[in-house]
Amino acid sequence: MGVLAEHVRRQPGAVRSGHPQTSFAALGPAAARLTAVHDLDCHLGERSPLGALYAADALVLLLGVDYAACTAFHLAEYRLPHPAAQRPYRCYVLDSSGRRVRRDFLALDLDDSDFPRIGEALERLPVVRRGALGGGTCRAVRMRPAVDFAGRWMRRHRAGQ
Repeated sequence: MGVLAEHVRRQPGAVRSGHPQTSFAALGPAAARLTAVHDLDCHLGERSPLGALYAADALVLLLGVDYAACTAFHLAEYRLPHPAAQRPYRCYVLDSSGRRVRRDFLALDLDDSDFPRIGEALERLPVVRRGALGGGTCRAVRMRPAVDFAGRWMRRHRAGQ
């Protein structure tokens, strides 16, 4: 998300996932593998780069932002016993001939409104490392414990779980 993601996307050798709304950009030897699967109806679930990053136990790095911007928590939403309802989405993509084509699909109606509270609770655990970066705060946590914790938190605190 933001300036860093755009910087990565523009680098020589960058690889981008194929989702027209929530694509991921990556660099490095594992970039193609981590971005290879990104199903249209799975913005941030198992069949997205987040699923691949979870399997690789990637490091989540929050640079100068808080947990409201922690995209990894969305993977926990997909794993809930009763995930959010699906809603319609619409996007436009270029087909193989370069023609603009409308694509309609259903996907989860994601909710990040409680991510700051999840992060506040996660901060109490020894899995989060914090430090200063410039004038801001940097947080680092392995993806598996972060997503697993977020899922447990959501099951306890979200209605219907």
